[in-house]
Amino acid sequence: MRTNLTMKLATLLLAVLALLTVGVVVAVKSINLDQIKELLTTQVKTATGRTLTISGSLDLQLGLTPRVVANGVTLSNPPGSTRPDMVKIKHFELEISLLPLLKHEILIKRLIVSSPDILIETEAKGPGNLSFSVPTEKSDPKPAAPATGGGSAYQLNLLEVKIENAVVAQLERSTGKTDSVEVQSLTIQPDKNSSELLAVRLAAKAQGHTIEMNGTVGTFAAAIGGKPWPLHLQGNIEGLAITAEGAIAELFAFRGLSLKLTVQGEELYKVVQLAGVAKSASPQTVGPFKLAARLNDDAGSFTLTDVDAEVGKRDTLLLNAKGAVKDLTRTMVTDFALTMESDNLGGLSRLAGTDIPALGPMKFSGLLRGSGTTWKMADIKATMAGSDLSGELAVDITKRPHISGKLAANTLNINDLTGKTVPAGEKPAAKPAQSAGGDGRIFPNQPLPVQALRSLDIDLTLQAGKLAADDLQFTNIATELHLNGGRLTLKPFHTGLAGGTVEGEVSLDAAGKIPAVLLNMTARQVELGKLGNHKIMSGGKSDLKVNLKGQGESVRALMASLTGETVLSVGEGKMQNKAMNWAAGDLLFQVLGALNPMAKNEDTTSLSCAAARFTILDGIATADKGIAARTDKIDVVGSGTVDLRSENLDLGIRPTPREGVGLSLSSPIAGMTRIRGTLAHPAIGIDAEGSLRTAASVGAAAATGGLSLLGEKLVDKFSADADPCRTALGLSQATKKETPQQKNQPQKQKSGSLFQGMFGR
Repeated sequence: MRTNLTMKLATLLLAVLALLTVGVVVAVKSINLDQIKELLTTQVKTATGRTLTISGSLDLQLGLTPRVVANGVTLSNPPGSTRPDMVKIKHFELEISLLPLLKHEILIKRLIVSSPDILIETEAKGPGNLSFSVPTEKSDPKPAAPATGGGSAYQLNLLEVKIENAVVAQLERSTGKTDSVEVQSLTIQPDKNSSELLAVRLAAKAQGHTIEMNGTVGTFAAAIGGKPWPLHLQGNIEGLAITAEGAIAELFAFRGLSLKLTVQGEELYKVVQLAGVAKSASPQTVGPFKLAARLNDDAGSFTLTDVDAEVGKRDTLLLNAKGAVKDLTRTMVTDFALTMESDNLGGLSRLAGTDIPALGPMKFSGLLRGSGTTWKMADIKATMAGSDLSGELAVDITKRPHISGKLAANTLNINDLTGKTVPAGEKPAAKPAQSAGGDGRIFPNQPLPVQALRSLDIDLTLQAGKLAADDLQFTNIATELHLNGGRLTLKPFHTGLAGGTVEGEVSLDAAGKIPAVLLNMTARQVELGKLGNHKIMSGGKSDLKVNLKGQGESVRALMASLTGETVLSVGEGKMQNKAMNWAAGDLLFQVLGALNPMAKNEDTTSLSCAAARFTILDGIATADKGIAARTDKIDVVGSGTVDLRSENLDLGIRPTPREGVGLSLSSPIAGMTRIRGTLAHPAIGIDAEGSLRTAASVGAAAATGGLSLLGEKLVDKFSADADPCRTALGLSQATKKETPQQKNQPQKQKSGSLFQGMFGR
């Protein structure tokens, strides 16, 4: 738009200049200054519909090169403008050669303009003050006939121009915002090396920034005659180097452009500040940059071709773009090949205004195509450390932002994307189990960030050969992610984990006021011994079923409303006695280690099976004999509750010796083995109401492999369960063969059975 304004203004000034020149020709013949003023005013009025006024003196010096001097020259504004005059010129000088007039050529040897003040007014609808309409009313005076009596048209040529202390301002009427350029000096004179070129030198200021430019351009005669207008200019704006080289076929129509442009500088952030985009005055470091492109005009549509842009440095981020931009003034169709490289993305922390972990090395490439509201990134290839990603993404913001695409990876390591590195064979350091609120609870109470889910739609297909998250290794991941109107689903998802498979679906419905979550998951033959690097056990192929739903505005509220069932069944394995400790966080195995009479004397404990089944209603997780394990020494059956609302634990464990191991565990111990406390701080101990009040712990009492240290003769009151794991899973003890469907359906618990005979309730 500003280009069009500039061309219109240039055309206007040349028209006024031509009329002034004609006036000088007439002046030479008539030598009547008052008539000259009147003639000039009439001619400008006829051509533009505006009033030209010469309020000061008008002097004429005769000779082979007549010289006219005018002071106080103004050109009026149309009605509705913010000031009476569009152009104000304090001082005006013009020198004309007479001999070329014989050939109908107006040769202006020198033009000097002092302190011109030009105000361009624009508006969203309408031409502003750039509408130059010729009067059509019948009462308008007809153009005065030239004093020469007529003749053919004159050809205009300009050799030297000097403009000093000029101000060119643009006012946006709707906002009242004004941008201005102060031209300290502009000189145009014949080039020493070519008679077909003019040398140009400019010194100006815009928004407090210094602008310098020099080079060569074509002659005015060539431009006015419609010949291609060559130019070769170099400029500098606050250390920003700019060059433009090529030609314009029709200068005043601004058509037929073929210009090679280059822009480069030591810091891209300076360009952002120059453009008025950056609001922060504090210095930022993006890095050096260079842009090369060819500006073309094809049938009135401006395009950038052969674009080669580079910005940044490898130690932070190096970005390169090659391609083209079509139709710059309208739809801007973009076609770029993008590449990005970084040795360490952590170097961008200062620019981003937040800490970015040390990520890298990183490489990215892709093809960016699109215009307006529709964009696509194809042929994506990205690597970071040991992770890779490929695929394509599309964004459509026609109505509501919509992201779609397919992404695939051979290997993804979450640690590569978060900056957390864990040496091979080591387990990540355990963190204190507490919420971000610092109140000692695990489930955070901060509102879920669901607003973003309501602002866009997503349809993505995701695949990965391997995915590492901390010490978990997932394989053959496949899922589809859909987000529509605030409803997020991961369905179906399938992955391999520790020799087994995990599949199911997850949904988060944030369309309503209170978000709702649904989780259905089934894991089959996942080997616990292969999970992570803790090495608590080997073997232990397990099945897990989770069917849960809940709603709430935070994780804490979701857990308090949770309803459903979880069922875990663990197969044969060996537990490493010395590897088990409370810091490991595996509650069931910690209990088994504490209850195992031989844990202090043997390296391993053989596990035949383990099970945990909880039914959950409104945040209360209940296990009625739903916790069980069988080792080569003891059987364990447990019951209790986990209050997800308060995070309190109350679980009871009853150990029973296996036949033939020479141990005797009695009901008092079963009644006093309790797990209490909270999820963040569980505690195992002896029930204060139990008969063995002097024992420090069950594990300490059985440390020698027997119970003689307790100082009492114990008698078993309860016999061992025939199959504690099946009991915990709610399966029938009948010997008849059950169908797979029957095996997968837990038995319903009887009302009031919880804790009966267990804790004296």
